Amino acid sequence: MATILINGKEYPIPEGEKLNAIQMAKSVGIEVPYYCWHPALSVVANCRMCEVEVGTKDPKTGEIKMLPKLVPGCQTPAKDGTVLVTDSQKVQEHQRMVMEYLLLNHPLDCPVCDQAGECGLQDYSYHFGQSEHRFVEERLVNPKKEVSANIQLNQDRCIMCTRCVRFTREITQTGELEVMRRGNHAEIDVFPGRSVDNPLASNVVDLCPVGALLDKDFLHKQRVWFLSGHDTICTRCSTGCNISAQENRGALWRFKPRHNPHVNDFWICDEGRYSYKAANDPNLISAMYLLEKGDHRAAPADEAVKTVDRRLREIAAAGGVVAGVLSPFLTVEEAYLFAKYLKDLNPANVLAIGPVPISGTDQTFRPDQTQGRTGDTSFVVPRPFTIHAEKCPNRQGVEAVLEHFQKNVIRFDELVRRAGAGEFQGLYVASDAIDPWIDEAQSETLRSSVKFLVVQDTNVTPLAHKADVVLAGATFAEKAGCYVNADGRLQYSAAALPPRDGSLPDLDIFAILLNRPGGGPTRSNEVLAEVASAIPTFAVAAGGKVPTFGAPVGGPTAGAEAHAPGTNGDGPKAEPFVDSWFVPQGMARWR
Repeated sequence: MATILINGKEYPIPEGEKLNAIQMAKSVGIEVPYYCWHPALSVVANCRMCEVEVGTKDPKTGEIKMLPKLVPGCQTPAKDGTVLVTDSQKVQEHQRMVMEYLLLNHPLDCPVCDQAGECGLQDYSYHFGQSEHRFVEERLVNPKKEVSANIQLNQDRCIMCTRCVRFTREITQTGELEVMRRGNHAEIDVFPGRSVDNPLASNVVDLCPVGALLDKDFLHKQRVWFLSGHDTICTRCSTGCNISAQENRGALWRFKPRHNPHVNDFWICDEGRYSYKAANDPNLISAMYLLEKGDHRAAPADEAVKTVDRRLREIAAAGGVVAGVLSPFLTVEEAYLFAKYLKDLNPANVLAIGPVPISGTDQTFRPDQTQGRTGDTSFVVPRPFTIHAEKCPNRQGVEAVLEHFQKNVIRFDELVRRAGAGEFQGLYVASDAIDPWIDEAQSETLRSSVKFLVVQDTNVTPLAHKADVVLAGATFAEKAGCYVNADGRLQYSAAALPPRDGSLPDLDIFAILLNRPGGGPTRSNEVLAEVASAIPTFAVAAGGKVPTFGAPVGGPTAGAEAHAPGTNGDGPKAEPFVDSWFVPQGMARWR
């Protein structure tokens, strides 16, 4: 077994993984500071912060021979017999020297910098720098630059790590950014007549380890230490990017990507990044409404839900058929309870999937290790990132639920046609779509075709204006549950906000309608366990048991240490990283 010696202690090297000294040290709980290195970008070793003492150990004699000078950890492979020293006086003195150099021209404006509280320069200055500042000469001053409509560059704060330049060359391959001039006059800038406006542009803000690149959408709006992060899934398309939804005082302030190599790696598209604003819309439906004498009046939630249940049961008792429309924005758990409720009322009731929004074509970014790379690619695993044209998060999950309850998945256009033919006496539409997707003409057809119409939504739509009952459901930020992405991967999304006043989470509404004892199992993991037992597609591939939420695939011992929360995405993974709870059986059918 291959081993490595770090600070006098021997550790096994994970078999089959190609790690550098930074990754190997971090996997055993030893921090090696760095700025320019990033696991998805080429290695340039220009910040010199990660330099460590390196040597080799003779396997026969045990003799250790150290190199006379420090070596960048980002360029040093972790291989059998390697000796690393990260805490010697020589290394510590070097770290202090590098920090002093990086802070020579850096402005002391931390109190007004948006990066304060999550700044690598602040953290490393405290841990590895020195309190005394010996530079007394006049500092270089550079103007702020607007490199795009969403990104501001404060060149004074830049430490020339070149992460942003490498991202635009290697990941998006659009090459908008460059390093201009040399020495202490070097600056990051855009090429003349260009701006950083590719679909993944704002990822350079996440990559920047200091406060040089800032998101103008978030600029001076919140201090990061006031924000609470929630691990959620982006619902803007079927990629299902893993994100952190950051909120304070009942409002979302930004989305940040979370690392998941199986889905979105380290990235998120700008469309998804700024979609958080829909959850803060002041015009969201904020009450339940009943139609009386041609006008809607606000009603208590229990009265509205009971009215829905009573009227639908009356239709079922009279032999009528109710149609249910399940939006592809619903979670798996919500879709299951909704479908179960309608089928329990009357097995003849019809279920259909709501309109699936499509915009353009899939756009895939494929990092190429042979082109555009600015340094060593030995430790880089290039992974594609796709922005899907299917602008909903759970079409495949909803379809799988529908297939369980009826033979065929009925499309929304077919349901509108059948409703126009007078086939249904009642209609229940559960939407939750970010953008309204039922137009005025379809709304008129549906309203005139049924005796009783229920709309459960978050936005005021033409159909809601015509409904007998309007139920205020939860936005994507107010619900917890699972979505099946374009690759057939089932992923859990936590709620980031509490339900707004006057609304109820969709899962609670359906549980109340089902009249479950004690209000029903409205915790999404409990409902998911029921879904997995009822629908084989959602059973866990290994063992047929739903794992505890938060545990990696394979049980609590499968890479538990490697998946410890709080990593910023730059750390290694001793076990294959899976931030999804499980991959459903039959995934190949969904591809």
